Amino acid sequence: MTEESGSRPPFELRYTADAGAEIKKLDGSIRKQLRKVLEKKLAVDLEGYGLPLRGPLANYWKHEFANHRVIYRIYAAHLIVVVCAVGVRKHGDVEDVYRQLESVAQTGRLAEQLALVLKTLPSGKK
Repeated sequence: MTEESGSRPPFELRYTADAGAEIKKLDGSIRKQLRKVLEKKLAVDLEGYGLPLRGPLANYWKHEFANHRVIYRIYAAHLIVVVCAVGVRKHGDVEDVYRQLESVAQTGRLAEQLALVLKTLPSGKK
């Protein structure tokens, strides 16, 4: 860890309700890999380990691990990252993690879940 990243407070991890449910369904070994990714990489250097998404999921980021993806949104002013989805990349398949998140976003459910997460922030972080 560099001196600069060591002085910056790590990001707090939060989860949408859907992401929490997806994580609970994961195999134990995948869940363990995900925990390592979240705690050792994303909470410390979100942009250094992730890639920004484009198109309908612009403003979201992804990180690849195993054949899974974690999709998250960064709230830099609050030092928070909200995990929005975790799943397998199945290009062209309805179970593809990106397709599923896009459909949740189109219904407005993703915005509702993000609002709920942000609503629970302590008043000093809002």
